[in-house]
Amino acid sequence: LLSNGYKTLETRNGTMFTPYPEGTKMLLHVGQRIYPDGNRHIEVMKSGGLDETEIQSLKSLPRGFGKGMAVAIVELGKTFETTLEERCDPDFQRAVAAFGADSGMRTTEIKRVEYLKKGLKVSGNGGVFKANVPKGVIPEGWLGD
Repeated sequence: LLSNGYKTLETRNGTMFTPYPEGTKMLLHVGQRIYPDGNRHIEVMKSGGLDETEIQSLKSLPRGFGKGMAVAIVELGKTFETTLEERCDPDFQRAVAAFGADSGMRTTEIKRVEYLKKGLKVSGNGGVFKANVPKGVIPEGWLGD
């Protein structure tokens, strides 16, 4: 959802993104496990008027991209704390693809996202981790080129 531009906010209860200033660029890694929310994110997406076909398209990765891969590059915005009341706002819920009670209290804006030129198998470690990737897979305009 994030790599396809649907999610514009990422939430966590932990401090994963708090050390990183606005403008930080990171690769997005698709883990092996699916987040177990009982498909509640689909209810949130439908509340914004999306149908099943649109939702499946937003949940899909392009050919050559999959689990266990770095798939996109993202630029982080601000990270800030939110209240449950703020997280229960319908627009917030759609931006994070989760109901307010299911969202973390720390919110990070996603300023922009773009798929890599090709997916890269990367061993994930959970949270933020370092990985060496060929410069040639990064889309133009992300490395000051």
